[in-house]
Amino acid sequence: MIEIKDFKAEDMLWVISHGVLEAGLKAQPDDEMKAVAKEREESGKCITGWVDDEIIGVAGIDMLWKGCGDIWLMLTPAIYKNVREGYRCIRDGMKKLIDDNNLRRVQSYGRVDFAACHNLFAHLGFEVEGMAKKYISDGVDCILYAKVK
Repeated sequence: MIEIKDFKAEDMLWVISHGVLEAGLKAQPDDEMKAVAKEREESGKCITGWVDDEIIGVAGIDMLWKGCGDIWLMLTPAIYKNVREGYRCIRDGMKKLIDDNNLRRVQSYGRVDFAACHNLFAHLGFEVEGMAKKYISDGVDCILYAKVK
């Protein structure tokens, strides 16, 4: 069963502490992470995706300006238990975020070394717009994806 629920800060903290699918990241949330999670909860622009009573991910929109937002997404390994339902949950959740925030453009970056995200962006109808060299904190290149109405 797929559910898209209102995002709670503890959802993001749970994902971080139990393992983010991307690059196998796992950490004990510190005060900075807790503050970011709380800010995202208060923004009202985030969701939590559930499949069969398990969190498969948290996602949200950081507004860049009116009509344009940057999507962030943290998936858990639970998405592999039911990939089809997981993709449907992500697709429906993204549509909800885009529609609720009246966005004409959404964009996101995917690490070049994380193949699963490239498949996901293609499945969701995003197009490649370019390369961001050494974009993230560990110096890995990222690909910029966008979806435009």
